[in-house]
Amino acid sequence: MLRVGRLKDRASTFIPALCHSWLRRPRYYQILAGLLCLIFLGALTHTALFPRRMHAHALFPRQSRTLDQARGRYELKTNRPPPPNFDKWFYWARSRGCLIDDYDQVHRDFEPFYRIVRENPAWLREMVGRGRDLISSGSRPGGLSNISIAGGEVFVDNDRTYFDNEWRDSLKNFAHVLPDMEILLNGNDEPRVVFNTQDPDAELYATKIQDTTPFRISPKYTSEFFKRRSGCDFVTDRQGISSNLMDVAFIRSSSSSGFTTDLWPMLSFTKITPCFSDILFPSQYHYARSWYTGRIKGRDDIPWEVKAPKLYWRGSSNGGHIIGQNYRQFPRFKAVKLSESHPDLIDAKMSAFWGSHCTFECEGRPIEEEFDIGDQHKLPREEVFKYKYVLDVDGNTFSGRYLGLLQSGSLVFKSTGFQEHFSDWLKPFEHYIPVKVDLSDLVDRVRWAIENEEEARAIQQRGMRFARDVITDEQHDCYFALVLLEWARLQNHLV
Repeated sequence: MLRVGRLKDRASTFIPALCHSWLRRPRYYQILAGLLCLIFLGALTHTALFPRRMHAHALFPRQSRTLDQARGRYELKTNRPPPPNFDKWFYWARSRGCLIDDYDQVHRDFEPFYRIVRENPAWLREMVGRGRDLISSGSRPGGLSNISIAGGEVFVDNDRTYFDNEWRDSLKNFAHVLPDMEILLNGNDEPRVVFNTQDPDAELYATKIQDTTPFRISPKYTSEFFKRRSGCDFVTDRQGISSNLMDVAFIRSSSSSGFTTDLWPMLSFTKITPCFSDILFPSQYHYARSWYTGRIKGRDDIPWEVKAPKLYWRGSSNGGHIIGQNYRQFPRFKAVKLSESHPDLIDAKMSAFWGSHCTFECEGRPIEEEFDIGDQHKLPREEVFKYKYVLDVDGNTFSGRYLGLLQSGSLVFKSTGFQEHFSDWLKPFEHYIPVKVDLSDLVDRVRWAIENEEEARAIQQRGMRFARDVITDEQHDCYFALVLLEWARLQNHLV
């Protein structure tokens, strides 16, 4: 790769010089030389604008190539001009090989906040101030952090969350394109802002302070809590199919909570729409450079033809707090039962039992015995290479394995009730096989893949290339930076 890069660098200086010398030749020579030079220089320019790795992905050729084009598309989508420093972000994002236009999730997340700030310009700044005071108080809620950016420098109060240092390091990569601001971040895996901005009465309650213990609501029975909240009854997947949210273990019985029922501006890794209104930003679990990434060591050098035609999954019992028999509705436990019923199609085992999720109205030993949970099923992550198909299912919330599994060389069967910042980019049946949150269609999906292996293989290849080439650390940073441009405009009353 280094040699190729050097050749490109030399070509970028040698070819223009050669073209210039040819154009001093006779007339007929100039015509032929001019055509050849246009081809060479066009190729070099296109490579500079869109690195070769991007050519296979339809997203990139359609991205804006000029700042005016990007501004126009932004305004068409949002009915407002881009935020301050958008020009700096544009040129920086181009240099990093990032998407320019496809940030619909960002626009959806911020739209409710724009409506509020138009009527109450100081609202977001005041809420950030309240958040700062809350986080710095002696009885601060767990998992929250506030970070300041001023003059291109990043200021973090350490030890707020596990991710403070990594957030600081990420922000340093693009702080030079950001205005001054202060942000509130949630370091928990769980979303925190239980507020349905799609409710007809949402704007009536959005600016009212009703929650006297924000980010400390921890109901013993979360199923009853969510049943009373607007928008927390059904989840709609990428195909437009609605499922009962009680099939999501986090909703049925959250293993960790700390919610607020007021609308707060809060950056989080994941959420369920419309039940939650957190603003999405990239999780450290998905950064290749992060310590928290679950890396698969080595390379998949096992030919597809010799991989086992079965669905593989290994993991622990996490996913929800066990109360009585509710664990039987958790997707990980369902996966193990499906494996027992269809051993020719599915190999799903639990390698560890989370005793911390079994504290009241729960007996752990009978569960471990029934589901054969134990170290005997603990295998290296690289075991996934041996299988053509792999299941990715929610744990306590979203799965931090997703991008790694897409890159593994196996076809991913994805079951989730959660959104992440890249969810719009990955398409069902194009990059992965979608599975309902209750796993009721899993067996049929696996059978389809076995019977349609050529198409299944094509989906696997597209998903692998997309995850490797598009959803990169640089792309995470570009998304994060655009989120913060929107945040800064609202905080600085520039609507």
